[in-house]
Amino acid sequence: MAVPRKKNSIHKKHIRHSAWLRNNLVKLTEKYQRVKCSNCGKYKLSHRVCPSCGYYAGKQVLTIKSKTRVAL
Repeated sequence: MAVPRKKNSIHKKHIRHSAWLRNNLVKLTEKYQRVKCSNCGKYKLSHRVCPSCGYYAGKQVLTIKSKTRVAL
């Protein structure tokens, strides 16, 4: 039976799982129907937080940082 030489760290495990989740969310957006957000009007997956405004069921759950450039 094959045995790993070293124990995988918790950090490595979390990175592996987060990459899997990120890839599957992309597949979900292609596969399932999207609905309009009630707050901002952009499309999102149903029963999930809106990635553009951070609202879910009429309440703000996440604070989204704006992507603005700083003029030099």
